[in-house]
Amino acid sequence: MRILQVSHRNYIAGGSDAVFLATCRLLREAGHEVIPFCIDLPENRPSRWSAHFPKAADTARAPLRDGLRYFYNREARIRLERLLEQAGPLDVAHLHIYHGKQTPAILSPLRRRGIPVVHTLHEYKLACPVYTLERAGRPCEACVSGSALNCLRYRCKDGSLLRSAVMLAEMASARLLGDVRLVDRFICVSDFQRRLMARAGLPAEKLRRLHNFLPEPAGAAPAGHDGYYLYFGRIEALKGIETLLDAFADGRRRLVIAGDGSWSARLRARIAGQPWVDYRGFQGGGALRRLIGRARAVILPSEWYENCPMSLIEAKALGRPVIGADIGGIPELVRDGIDGALFAPGDPFALRRAMERLEAAGHEALSEAAFADAAARFGPQRHLAALMGIYAEAGARTRPLPARAPARVGAG
Repeated sequence: MRILQVSHRNYIAGGSDAVFLATCRLLREAGHEVIPFCIDLPENRPSRWSAHFPKAADTARAPLRDGLRYFYNREARIRLERLLEQAGPLDVAHLHIYHGKQTPAILSPLRRRGIPVVHTLHEYKLACPVYTLERAGRPCEACVSGSALNCLRYRCKDGSLLRSAVMLAEMASARLLGDVRLVDRFICVSDFQRRLMARAGLPAEKLRRLHNFLPEPAGAAPAGHDGYYLYFGRIEALKGIETLLDAFADGRRRLVIAGDGSWSARLRARIAGQPWVDYRGFQGGGALRRLIGRARAVILPSEWYENCPMSLIEAKALGRPVIGADIGGIPELVRDGIDGALFAPGDPFALRRAMERLEAAGHEALSEAAFADAAARFGPQRHLAALMGIYAEAGARTRPLPARAPARVGAG
């Protein structure tokens, strides 16, 4: 197959970038031709197609031209049309994150050529104007169960009425431009997300669940552990860091934390005088793998709607049991009592009881079960087969617009 892959960046700056690049690699290794279409950025990996990459809105300075480009990137549409002319026939276009950058301006050129369109939902953009389903530090479904005007009512974007209005206007304009209507299949990375998107009004027949995957097959599960529990990831309030620290406040267990974020300074202040908590800062590569591989268990204490956290899958691939908050997509990935434990989010006493249950169950059996589940459910070949099935479904559904029809604007 010849596959267009669309995302903001052609380098890794976040989780969606890692999934985008891993998907490109997976497809190429399977013999498919992959054509990227990203934003023109100096950090991008080299590509023979980079001359076609468009500029995006400068939301920091936001001159009028860039303000309009945030809603409709005409340059992205023109450059994509030129790329499509040069590349020739394509079998499918796979979109990742493109709102606010390439924008839905790119959808009509794809549809006019009869190219099936698949969109992986890495966040909650199509249900929440500010992407996160979060308000005042708590999960929020006001725009799912009610009107998106709640974004203005609660000033969801940084507490600013103006910024919230801009986000709401972008969501409305994207819907008019077809960000639902002109997409054939949506990939939800958890069943939780799939159900929520259906409640938000996306057509249920377009929604498919496909968990994230391990770019490399799982290796041998390491034996034993060094006694500590591990949290790794962003250091943010919504990640449940305060709950995590409260659960370890009695000093009976060792905790290692790896990562960085806006809550890092408060974390350092909070653990002063607590030698049983070891904050390592950002860790990556082999150093992080060693930390994971010697942990007794990995803890995900999130207090917002996680979809399919890669940290959880990576932990299981190294044979580490996982203690996860019972929220969002986490319960789909942790088998309570088999390869980890679940606890009520925001409850440090429930987290402490989950650790006690895990310790009573014994590490070896939990470790083997975690490793086996990672290999069975999140391997690259399983993911590839499911992805190709979704591409085939999208292709069977696609109907091209008339050859000379302009981009249509209508309810999505």
